[in-house]
Amino acid sequence: MFTLTRDSSLPPVELWLRVAALREHTATVPLTTTMADPGEPAPGWGFMVRTRLGPLRFDDPMVIEVWEAPRRWRVRKTGRLSGWAEAVVIPYAGGSRLTWTEELWFGVPGLRGVTRRVGDVLGPLIFSPVVDRLVAVDA
Repeated sequence: MFTLTRDSSLPPVELWLRVAALREHTATVPLTTTMADPGEPAPGWGFMVRTRLGPLRFDDPMVIEVWEAPRRWRVRKTGRLSGWAEAVVIPYAGGSRLTWTEELWFGVPGLRGVTRRVGDVLGPLIFSPVVDRLVAVDA
């Protein structure tokens, strides 16, 4: 499991709108697109992030488990890449604070522990730029 915490001068409501725009998160992640259920995010709402590099493709389906606007959401990864992610936005120091926590592993029998440790190392490297862009004033 890893946690990324970033402070922003954005008001909490504005930061929440960015964090809650799950369909648009791939705009900050190269080589990805999002396909989502119709309607607005809520518990049970699903979406899939597809990463594609030439003929190689990886799908990461997820479903929302918790939706507490304008403060917190939590999603469960339901594909070969398993785990969960949670984002929490709070007022902080005249702006806001985003805390992004995630746990990742590949659903390979007998290898969950090893792949979870790999996710703990690679996750912050992959997600730090995404979280940085979400909190940036000029994003």
